Amino acid sequence: MKINKLLFVSMLIALPVFAAEGVPGATITGEGAKPPYGRHGAMGEMCKADPEKCRAAMQARREACKADPEKCRQEQAVMREKMCAQNPEKCKEMKAKMEQRREACKADPEKCRQEHQARAAEHFKKSDADGNGSLSRAEAEKGMPRLARHFDMIDANKDGQLSREEMSAARKAHQGAKAAGKT
Repeated sequence: MKINKLLFVSMLIALPVFAAEGVPGATITGEGAKPPYGRHGAMGEMCKADPEKCRAAMQARREACKADPEKCRQEQAVMREKMCAQNPEKCKEMKAKMEQRREACKADPEKCRQEHQARAAEHFKKSDADGNGSLSRAEAEKGMPRLARHFDMIDANKDGQLSREEMSAARKAHQGAKAAGKT
């Protein structure tokens, strides 16, 4: 369920960008290509102008959310309500698509799992800049920053490279701990 909420928020955040770039069916309100959703428009401009400042701001936000996750959830709910109020038709469409996807995955979970694995493999391949089949810390930081935060924990053989096998083992261990209620 957390993934579905995260997907919904991600889609809402990305929507203005896609609409501004002319994706068919995307609508936007407000002033032309400007996103109607307050801080995301300003954040996008800041990220273009000063990527380092942007990374620092995102890191600060992550730390704040770690410290008080409930506050972050409430802020996201308020932001989502605001975005849906500004563009209710698009919000309704996205909710319908998400529900359709959820039902499709319930009906055929193996297909969804395979699609996810294919996307993950493609992301890994794009992040592996030197094409050696594993990720260095620099490659992980650039292409997969969430993974990079746990680099040392995942790098079981401490060779400074993350292989697919190490990542798979870490994922299985995490899922096992999660199922046991330890995370």
